[in-house]
Amino acid sequence: MLAHDIYPKIDINTYQKEAVLKDGTKILLRPMVPEDKEALYEFFKAVSEEEARYLRDDVKSRLLIESWAKNLDYSRTLPILALKGDIIIADATINRRRSGWKWHLGTVRIFVHNDYRNLGLGELMVDELARIAYGLGIEKLILEIPDTNAAVINTFTKAGFYHAAMIPNMVKDRQNMPVDLAVLMKDIKPPLDESYDYDF
Repeated sequence: MLAHDIYPKIDINTYQKEAVLKDGTKILLRPMVPEDKEALYEFFKAVSEEEARYLRDDVKSRLLIESWAKNLDYSRTLPILALKGDIIIADATINRRRSGWKWHLGTVRIFVHNDYRNLGLGELMVDELARIAYGLGIEKLILEIPDTNAAVINTFTKAGFYHAAMIPNMVKDRQNMPVDLAVLMKDIKPPLDESYDYDF
């Protein structure tokens, strides 16, 4: 039996969580559904050109957002949205493989609308990603981010992520300029649980 069989499961299809930000704003966290396509497009339209320059994907592309909405597969990419009413104010994802030697890893990303920063939303979503990862049997979470993004790195560090590596000139921004890549990790579960009788 594999290690991920011994931990409590989480039903992503029914998952929702209500929360309150530091300023009293009430929000709802839930997985993205196809009907979120337009709201997600509007959310990413607000991303500044300077910030978009360092994002992995061209999030201002309507075709890309439509593709995400059309091809949702929670077993591979799990997008968690933070909503204020019907408006998306943050987007976070866990990307994972279901087989192979990286089945136990999850790669995370997060983006918070500029109007809702410094309200504890980033920290809340990072903590929630870790809780969801535990329920999914993920052992380690990995964040890969340009080392210029000090604010996001600080948020993840506060949530228990540690600096695993810094790779010079690993990625290129939208202007084709090389950027150093910071790799942060968080241990969600021990690789072996002594309380469990493994079959190997």
